[in-house]
Amino acid sequence: MDMKIDAKRIRSERERRAWSQAHLAEVAGLSLRTVQRIERSGAASFETAKALAAVFEMDVAALMPPVLPAMRRRPAWIAIAASVVVGVCGLFIAQAVRADQVMLDVNLSLNEKSLSQMQRLIIADGKDAEIRLEGQMRLVITPAITKEGSVMLSLRLDEPSKAEWVRVAEPKLLANDGDQANVSITSPSGNVFRIGIRPHKVAKAT
Repeated sequence: MDMKIDAKRIRSERERRAWSQAHLAEVAGLSLRTVQRIERSGAASFETAKALAAVFEMDVAALMPPVLPAMRRRPAWIAIAASVVVGVCGLFIAQAVRADQVMLDVNLSLNEKSLSQMQRLIIADGKDAEIRLEGQMRLVITPAITKEGSVMLSLRLDEPSKAEWVRVAEPKLLANDGDQANVSITSPSGNVFRIGIRPHKVAKAT
């Protein structure tokens, strides 16, 4: 499913490096048509956004569209009156909604073997939570709700080595509310970790 990224930012970053669209496509592992479409419409898959962020040496979140000034200037009562929350049981209107926690459904596997049943965590926005499976892996997750409403997941993955934990990777994933983000990581020891995380913002009426 495509997401929206900042087409002007992509173009400006490319032009700042004096790259042609064809060169950007080549270094990012994309087709020229894909780059042309992104600079025209801003529509890109998450994998494409990750590829562009990597070649520009920045986080995916930096490629997200900016919040329009007109949106920031709206009176607070307009935002409150327009707050619509989609829940499991349907659509309802709240007077005010503040998402300050994120519920995460986490699936983990090691070398194609599931490590445990799905784990469900509820974490405050910007705080850390740790999943530790002794002798197998340690995963620290920090969710952050972006201005656009998606969830940035900062991960720290460690694997055991003798009497200590060794850092394997620190990937960042961006997921829309309710969509699963996946990453596959191969450690220096040859272990293949697969991590799937589905975030759900927990909205709190005030």
